[in-house]
Amino acid sequence: MNNKKANILCMGILDIKGDEIKFLAQEVKKAGGNPVIMEISLGHEVGWADIPLSEVLKESGLKKEEVFKASRSDAISMVGKAGASKIMKLYENNMIDGVISWAGSVGTTTATMVMRALPIGFPKIMLSTLASGDVSSWLGNKDIYIVNPVSEKGINRVTRKIIGNAAAAIVGMAQFREVPQTDTKPLVALTAYGTTTPTVIRCEKYMNDRGWDSIIIHQVGTGATMEDLISSGEITAVYDITTGELSNTLYESIYGISKEWQGERLTAASRMGIPQIVCPGGLDQCAYGPINTMPEKFLRGFRDGTRVSYKNSGKPYIHNSAVTIMVPNKEETKQLALEIITKLNITTGPTALMVPMKGWSAYDQSVENASVDSGWAKENGDGPVWWPDPDNPKWSKRAAIMWEVFMKNQNKDNDNLDIIKCDNHILDPEFADFMNKCMGDMLDKKWEKGLYRELKNVVE
Repeated sequence: MNNKKANILCMGILDIKGDEIKFLAQEVKKAGGNPVIMEISLGHEVGWADIPLSEVLKESGLKKEEVFKASRSDAISMVGKAGASKIMKLYENNMIDGVISWAGSVGTTTATMVMRALPIGFPKIMLSTLASGDVSSWLGNKDIYIVNPVSEKGINRVTRKIIGNAAAAIVGMAQFREVPQTDTKPLVALTAYGTTTPTVIRCEKYMNDRGWDSIIIHQVGTGATMEDLISSGEITAVYDITTGELSNTLYESIYGISKEWQGERLTAASRMGIPQIVCPGGLDQCAYGPINTMPEKFLRGFRDGTRVSYKNSGKPYIHNSAVTIMVPNKEETKQLALEIITKLNITTGPTALMVPMKGWSAYDQSVENASVDSGWAKENGDGPVWWPDPDNPKWSKRAAIMWEVFMKNQNKDNDNLDIIKCDNHILDPEFADFMNKCMGDMLDKKWEKGLYRELKNVVE
């Protein structure tokens, strides 16, 4: 445990919630922390904050009068960006150990814009009365703890308890946040859906046996977090088995990448030059919300046959009450393929783009390939998104389309990128073992482009 008092940044719109932020600071002090109040007001400057609004705005070369006369949305952006720059300076100079705020909608939007500048693992708590709704725009891809304070204003018998608890939490988080010195294993990321999990687990075991720690990234928007962790050096190898998040983002699913994130999926590993294996896992589908949220233009595709419908019903497959399976059509598959190859063409480290031609998830398999172990019982027939290639019915038409795009648009001069066609389903144990062999060769510095063409599952 850290014995010094933790410096906790207590941030808020002080011109309308000053008493509340003062009380929050008092509770932080009572919990054993050292409160530092930073102002992010939009209406006028209060004059008593430890870090006044004027000082925050200097980070962007702004004057407070410019904020006060701006529209509310512009003012939020101006203060949020300046606050993000200011908080990073405080963090980089070891002047703060945690951050907490209390607000309604406008304050939450502004405060979380500031918080998202901080790295993963730095303690962040947002007390927001809108906590019960969709908080994705506030979270972005960061680990902000969002708590419902019940009331955005007023110190009373209810809010005293809630704010006291939150203050104790942020102080405790700040004091115990050091990473143990024994935590020195390298970290590998593996991207997953439930429908690709067996392969992910087999690859995870291989890396654990090699002495690596692993982090499994569920492809529901958190791929953005993975990209940031790669960029910061935390993750040094990647099995991007499940790139299905790309289709979630394409269809603007609630499970896609947050619009608040400033980066691009499928770029960090290529830029950092770390070993990566990339597969189109999950790109046979998109995790959409409940069926009543799916736009009519998409539903029409299931009815007219341009999208694979469940058992020729003219309707999409219902994964559960909160998730409907959207299926890419031919043109969208080409679009996704072009996005992948364009990004990987400039990779600076060993990169294997592996295409399992027999399907990309438990839902994307023929009845001949289906089994309980592979996530789709044979008794149910073909998987709900299976689309056979007429020229080779054991292979996916979707895979054939994607392969053609890869071949047409690949950068043949980049020796860091190898594109491999595999006579496998993504859930075949042999396919996982092949990925492990490839990753092992990369880590052992034995890998080179074209190395595996003699293997029986590799198709020329």
